[in-house]
Amino acid sequence: MITPLDRLDSSPLKLVHGLVALLCAVGFGIDLLEISVTNGLSAVFSAPPHSLSPTVLSWLLASVYIGAVIGTPIIGRIADRKGVQAALTGCLLWLGLMSLLAFTQSKPLGFSVFRLLSGIALGAYPPLMIAYLTAVAPAGYRGLMIFWVCSLAYLAPPIGIFLIGWLTPLHPFGIAGWRWPFAFGGLAALIVGVGFIWLPESPRWLLTLGRADAAKRICERIERSRPLWLPSTFTSRKSEHSATPMVHKDSPPNKGPPLRGTVRFLIALYFLQPWSTIAFPLLTGPMLLKRGHRLSDTLLYIALATFGPAVSTFVAAPVIDRLDRRTSMMLTCGVMLLAVGAFYCTDRPVLLTIAILAFTTGVAVYTPLMTTYGAELIPITRRASLTTLAWAGNRMAAVLVPLSVLPLFVAYGTSAVGWEVTGALLATVLLIAVLGPKASAAENT
Repeated sequence: MITPLDRLDSSPLKLVHGLVALLCAVGFGIDLLEISVTNGLSAVFSAPPHSLSPTVLSWLLASVYIGAVIGTPIIGRIADRKGVQAALTGCLLWLGLMSLLAFTQSKPLGFSVFRLLSGIALGAYPPLMIAYLTAVAPAGYRGLMIFWVCSLAYLAPPIGIFLIGWLTPLHPFGIAGWRWPFAFGGLAALIVGVGFIWLPESPRWLLTLGRADAAKRICERIERSRPLWLPSTFTSRKSEHSATPMVHKDSPPNKGPPLRGTVRFLIALYFLQPWSTIAFPLLTGPMLLKRGHRLSDTLLYIALATFGPAVSTFVAAPVIDRLDRRTSMMLTCGVMLLAVGAFYCTDRPVLLTIAILAFTTGVAVYTPLMTTYGAELIPITRRASLTTLAWAGNRMAAVLVPLSVLPLFVAYGTSAVGWEVTGALLATVLLIAVLGPKASAAENT
């Protein structure tokens, strides 16, 4: 018998999926904007008139990630009980309020406090968004939908960096330029949070609660929605990456990896990610300043490099559901390794921009690949809590990155950062190759 969920998985993308993707993209864009602004602040606060000490700067940059470590697993547990859509709505409303309060702060201490509180939502939003999209998207279009969401969201970081670079010398209304992105981001988060109220909850999650009637109504609502027109290039041919079953601990033995082992692997995988994908962008500004580049040029390099992720994820979207997740992640790590090598081998502006662009492009592709892969490995009944638990480990590493890599940079120079990033990328490739589950999806839903 064909169930509503079967029809949902086999359906084309509908107008309601487009609305879900659009709101998720704007929310994720706000999330990325506030994180990327943190990278820009590392350059702003390293130069006069601020010139913060490495210790103070490390804690200021780490504050948002400390909040993420505290709040992410808690919100994940709430999402498993109250619904991912409701949790995402709460995250955005909380983020909007905390960002506006951060905007009002001119001193590092007050600003750090509200950045810590913002981190509660900033940390939880990405894994919850991926969990939500993997639950509501048709099986063969998950990668396409997620990468399109990321492609649109990646347009936000350049806006934040350019705003800082443009407004820093202007001081509109006597307010420092680096504070304005938090005002714009806070207002946008409040508006999008209200929009999330009208999005559908995951019918798969509703079924786990025994709410079959509500799940059926949502499936029927999606079925009645008008199909989106897509070129044949963007049409999924198969759904191997979403429909391949993976058996967990509660399934018959010897048919797949246990859930506990899968979670351990994901925690290790997520923990490794910031040591390369955050460390290098975070210190790109200080490293360029130390190599003699002006602050205005440094901010320009960082801003130009942020345009690459939007293009790369849009181009990758049509093929991402046809490639093995593990292979794709390892190839992306290879691209980032080449980019790091190029960054340290040249001081020419064009080549530096290309190297930074290549690295940020690799980060842009790797991160949604990693989180999609992780979400597909976890059954829907525990997807929000376990993926946010793994993401809390990721945010813990993100706390440690500025606290450890910045002093490393001050003590040993730019080459030490390069070796640290290279080691993290090589460890990631080895972990995926040796311990990564070969099945590319778990659909215990």
